[in-house]
Amino acid sequence: MKRLKLVMLFFLLAVCPWEAVAQKSETREKATSAQRANKDHTYIRIERDNNKQPVALQTALVKFKATRGPHRKAQVDLIGAIHIADADYYAELNKIFKQYDVVLFELVAPKGVKIERGHKQELSLNVISGSQQGFQALLGLSHQIEQIDYQAENFVHADMTPTEFSNHMKDRGESFMQLYFRSIGQGLAMQGTDQGGAGDLGLLFALFSKDREYNMKLIMAQQFERMEGLPDVMSGPEGSTIITLRNDKALSVLKEQMAAGKQRIGIFYGAGHFDDMEKKLVEDFRLQRYEEKWIDAWNLRRKKTQ
Repeated sequence: MKRLKLVMLFFLLAVCPWEAVAQKSETREKATSAQRANKDHTYIRIERDNNKQPVALQTALVKFKATRGPHRKAQVDLIGAIHIADADYYAELNKIFKQYDVVLFELVAPKGVKIERGHKQELSLNVISGSQQGFQALLGLSHQIEQIDYQAENFVHADMTPTEFSNHMKDRGESFMQLYFRSIGQGLAMQGTDQGGAGDLGLLFALFSKDREYNMKLIMAQQFERMEGLPDVMSGPEGSTIITLRNDKALSVLKEQMAAGKQRIGIFYGAGHFDDMEKKLVEDFRLQRYEEKWIDAWNLRRKKTQ
């Protein structure tokens, strides 16, 4: 059951919208390989030092451009996010955002919503937001909504309204319980694994260890790395509102901004959205990936004791 909760953590921190107003080793490796086979690229990873010790959990910033066609002068960057992370991570993102003509951001919220930086907002999805805030406190991290400057002049909302989101889920016969049970299926497929102490015993040890914050962060980071294919599983063969249709919404705003003459455009979304979004940038916009950069989201270095 603890493993299933870790599966849901990925869903909550890298995929889920938020609103304002682990098998034996051989089997595990096969499952992970199968996930990777369905993905062209990785958007979340653990950076390790020369001794293969974890240094940081990182998210990708992936750059795209076109050399011909109507968008040949445009550069579009996918800027991955984790909804709770180190404050330094969000500070770095705020600096990066200033480089763009426009930043399209993820937020299921009413049109014209204003988010005051540095203040906690009332989140409508109580189960999701409560879980995120709970893990924020447990891991000693900051929440995205408190750290990102959403009032920057170049920020443009590129997501559904709560009504749109609810209606699409209803029309497709979707629910958060359905997505939850899909995550359970993924978790069961990974039961019995233990990689680097990431299994149930490792989790129990971390919860009661003297350095709980560090050990919990390390276990969670390992889960992120191992289960990056989870959004594809959660979406199902016909896609989903929570990923596929919200991506379509973001890309419709991208078209509008390109038509308005914007040339340097960032798309700031949860990293779990990017497998689907990248394919659409390549197929529908005729853009080409040409560079990637990795940004430290969680510091995984063990603190030195005095």
